[in-house]
Amino acid sequence: MKKRKHASEAAWAPGASKRPGAGSRLEIPGFLFWLPILWVALQGCASLGNPQAVLQELNPRQTLPLAWQISGGTGAALYVLGSIHLGPEQGWEYPPGILEALEDSNALVVEVNVNEVPSETLQRLIGHYGHQPPGLSLRRTLTPATWTLLENRLTASGIPLRAANRLQPWLLSNLIIMDAIRKAEYFPDEGTEDEFIRRAGSRSIVPLESPTQQISFLGTLPRRTQELYLIDTLKHYNDSDHFVELYVDAWRSGDEKGLEKLIFDSYLQDEAFKPFFDSIIFDRNVRMGKQLKVFLDAGQHTGESVFVVLGVAHMIGNRGIAASLAAQGYRVHRLSRSELRRARKDGEPLVLHP
Repeated sequence: MKKRKHASEAAWAPGASKRPGAGSRLEIPGFLFWLPILWVALQGCASLGNPQAVLQELNPRQTLPLAWQISGGTGAALYVLGSIHLGPEQGWEYPPGILEALEDSNALVVEVNVNEVPSETLQRLIGHYGHQPPGLSLRRTLTPATWTLLENRLTASGIPLRAANRLQPWLLSNLIIMDAIRKAEYFPDEGTEDEFIRRAGSRSIVPLESPTQQISFLGTLPRRTQELYLIDTLKHYNDSDHFVELYVDAWRSGDEKGLEKLIFDSYLQDEAFKPFFDSIIFDRNVRMGKQLKVFLDAGQHTGESVFVVLGVAHMIGNRGIAASLAAQGYRVHRLSRSELRRARKDGEPLVLHP
C-alpha cells in the first residue's frame, strides 16, 4: 500500500479530513471515545501473545471478531458485533455469520452515527470544545517538562507545533493518535461502525449516543484528566505502530482475553487511570446497557432481530455489557469461530441459542 505524506498545518485544523477522497467529512467524532481507550491500553501491550494460529488462516483483511447473541426478554433478540473504529484502505472482510445476521435484522443500532449531524455543526463544536480560550495557549498551561516532551514528539508527527499550541489537551491527544494510526495505514472511515451503516440499506439506524454528546463530554473532562491523557500519549508515541498492530490482530482473531489485557491492564495497575476509565468506559456501559434492554424487553419488538455494533471495549470484561446483561438473567451466547464462518443454507433461519 502506498505511504501517504505527513499532513500540512492546514490539514491538521480540527475537523479537516486527512484521507484522500474523503471530502470534508469529519473523521474524529465517529471514534472520539475509542481513541483514549486505545492509547491507555498501550501500557499493557508488551506481554501480549500474538494470536497467530487464527491469523494464519486469514488474509490481511479477513476478520473473525467477537460477536454475541443476546435474548431472553419479551422483545427483540440482539446480535451484537464488537467493533473497532479503524480499518485498512479497502475495509475489512466479515465472515458469513455476521453478514447474514445483518440481513436478517429489522434495525441497526450503533454507538454513534456521525452522519446524523452536519459536518459544519461538528466543526463548530470541535472548535468550541477543542481550542484554548482567547489569550491562553497550551504552552502556558503545561509544565515545562511536558512542553519539552511535546516539542520532541511532534517533530516526528505531521502536527505543527504552532497549531498544537492552540488546542485543548484532549483534542491534541486524539490528533496525535490519529496521526499514528494513519502511519500504520489504517483509516477511521473504514472502521466497523461506518461499514455497517453503509450496509444498512432501508433499515432504521438507531444511535445510542450522538456526536454532539461525545464531543461535549470529552471537552468537559477535568483538566488534570486531559493532561494525563496527553502525557501518556506523548510517552508512548514511539511504540504506536507495534501497538496498533497488536490491537488490530487481537480484534481480527476474536482474542477476548488478549483484548481485555490490552484495554484494562492500565486500569488495574495504575489508580490514576480509574476516573478516566470510569468516565470513558464503565459509566457509558451502564447507560448503553439500559438502552439495549429497551429492545430486549419492549413487546412491540417481539419476534424481531436487531443488529448492534458497539466498540468491543464496552462488551468485554467483568464490567462489560455482555456480563451485565447475563447477570440480569438474559441469555448471552458468544458465537464461536465456526459459527461465524458458517454460511446458512437458503431459507435456513438464524438460530438463537437457549
